[in-house]
Amino acid sequence: MTNHQCEKLIEYFNGQMLEEEKEAFEKHLESCEECREELSEWEELSADLPFLSEAEEPPQGMKERVLTNVWNSEENKENTEAPEKEKDEEKNHSFKRPSPIWLAGTAAAALLLSLAGNGYLLSENQQLAEEREQLAEEAEQLALERDVIASDYEALLEEEEDGNGVADVLLASNLASADEALFSGEGSATIISEDGHVDLLVQVSGMPELEGEEAFQAWIIEGETPVSAGSFTIDENGNGAVRYRLSDMEDMQIDQIAVTLEPQPNNDQPEGQMVLASPQ
Repeated sequence: MTNHQCEKLIEYFNGQMLEEEKEAFEKHLESCEECREELSEWEELSADLPFLSEAEEPPQGMKERVLTNVWNSEENKENTEAPEKEKDEEKNHSFKRPSPIWLAGTAAAALLLSLAGNGYLLSENQQLAEEREQLAEEAEQLALERDVIASDYEALLEEEEDGNGVADVLLASNLASADEALFSGEGSATIISEDGHVDLLVQVSGMPELEGEEAFQAWIIEGETPVSAGSFTIDENGNGAVRYRLSDMEDMQIDQIAVTLEPQPNNDQPEGQMVLASPQ
């Protein structure tokens, strides 16, 4: 039994050796009965301890305090031995197994450090596992969103292939001021067919500036019944537009297109003044 190999028992117990060191120490175990017995005792002592306590991080400085006490005890014991015995041990390069009392203290300190370190590693591993699980869920959600986007994109491409991309004008009419003395501006109403849909496009220019929540609103008039075609605002030059899908309406006769100035947008019925209208 050599001093150098026996001192590595704690490192081997805690799995802190490199592969080459581990193989060398296991060869040493085959020839060192005392190391085998001590290793067996440590394994029996630590077999159930990790399951009896919750994992906590070792207090700061604990390792230094425990090892300092152990090494101080060892130095005091060695200083009390006879000089002749020290000379014999140096000459023979032999290693004496520590006494049972010292061994118990060393084993307790080593096991305490081992359990504390193992508890800390267990807590870290659990946290990493939770983080991996969260990342996996986020990746799955991103994959679902990607599939939805890809599906929408494919549907859009199919729609583009089905349509010829050319809008056919079915009807066009000018929108004139309902009272030029009170209101300036002009516009147009165009009914177009594109990609299987029929839309009404209302465009205006030279419109007066809006105030507060005011908005312009387009109306489709059948007889005396107005149907809202959407509200819109204008830019700094008085230009604006709104588009309404006529193909969603069934069996409707369009007699006139009009634009009103409303105190607020999206009214069900006109509340403001008519400012532009197509000929009846």
